[in-house]
Amino acid sequence: MNAEIAYQWRKQLVWGLLMIAVGSAFLLERAGYLDFDVDIMRLWRYWPWLVVMTGVIQIIPPTTPQYLLSGLANIFFAGWWYVSFNRIWGWGFGDTWPALIVAFGVGLLLRPLLDNIFAAAREQK
Repeated sequence: MNAEIAYQWRKQLVWGLLMIAVGSAFLLERAGYLDFDVDIMRLWRYWPWLVVMTGVIQIIPPTTPQYLLSGLANIFFAGWWYVSFNRIWGWGFGDTWPALIVAFGVGLLLRPLLDNIFAAAREQK
């Protein structure tokens, strides 16, 4: 199975399970078995976790260097956004934007290294 097909299967599996879990939770809440106060404005601050999910889907093996770096970038971006938006540790967007430059530089350095590692792994098979 090539990496593209494996990625599509992982993506469908994870998002399908997530939709089943969310839908089931809402059904149980509507039936009176669960009680949670749904405030869309309060939930909005947690949207970066959806980006984390996409990143995790991309880095679950089997993968490619492109998917791995993209997944790590998604996870980093979501974490950066969450910290900056919620002012965790007192840090806002104005304080943390240099981290995006550092992350981009790390990605540039990792790409050739990962290409070599994945190429060596393919040759051993």
